[in-house]
Amino acid sequence: MAIDRNKPIPLHYQITNELRQAIKEGQYRVGDLFPTDKQLMEKYGVSSITVRRAVAALVDEGLLARQPGKGTFVKRETVEETLGKLTGFFEEMKARGYEPSATIIFTGPVEDPAKELQRTPELRVFGDEPLYLIEKVQKMNGQPITYLRSYWPLEYGGRLAAEDLEHHGLYELVEDKLGLVLERAEQTISAGRAGKKEAEHLQVKTGSPLLIMTRVAYAGDRAVELSLNAYRPDRYKYRVELDRNRPQPGSGVIVE
Repeated sequence: MAIDRNKPIPLHYQITNELRQAIKEGQYRVGDLFPTDKQLMEKYGVSSITVRRAVAALVDEGLLARQPGKGTFVKRETVEETLGKLTGFFEEMKARGYEPSATIIFTGPVEDPAKELQRTPELRVFGDEPLYLIEKVQKMNGQPITYLRSYWPLEYGGRLAAEDLEHHGLYELVEDKLGLVLERAEQTISAGRAGKKEAEHLQVKTGSPLLIMTRVAYAGDRAVELSLNAYRPDRYKYRVELDRNRPQPGSGVIVE
């Protein structure tokens, strides 16, 4: 796509969009040496200031990294999710122009509730309800991002598992197929390390640092999902906007 000097869109913004798309399409791969500023100036017929602004935007997005004395290199894609709205992984990926998919590891009823509760104390939110587990690896453009264990009341989990979970997000299916409205969620984020299973599915070394997100989603006042997500921190991060003048009673540091 050539830049259009007749458009009201700034040239540096047009160049950023074109280069971003080229990276996403694989024209430049992770670790590749990116074209120099001079090469980009000649390609687009623009000034050094315009090129630097375009490349700086991609550096800020985490797609490129400048190494003094060596050049600019393509980095592994990283997704930044802004907290505040209840969304699913597939929704986040599509909103950013990525292709989401999943590999299903296991689906089925929780056969030993007592043992599962000992392993995952957060399941207390369901009381004595029979539960269904959906276990999968979620991917961005074919690359593993998160290892997910998603627990649902049995009546919902079995119906979800009958759908195409490899190409459709759980929240999308919940609304379209189950008719449930997920109104809110309680979420915590912490640090963790990859066990043998997480390491295998996320393609990292055992003991590697992970970003752990635990979420309880509600339909009305009823808890309908407990999800435990282990993210690769080199590919996913969270962004939070803070307002010093907006009090939030009950929020802040949690001491256990």
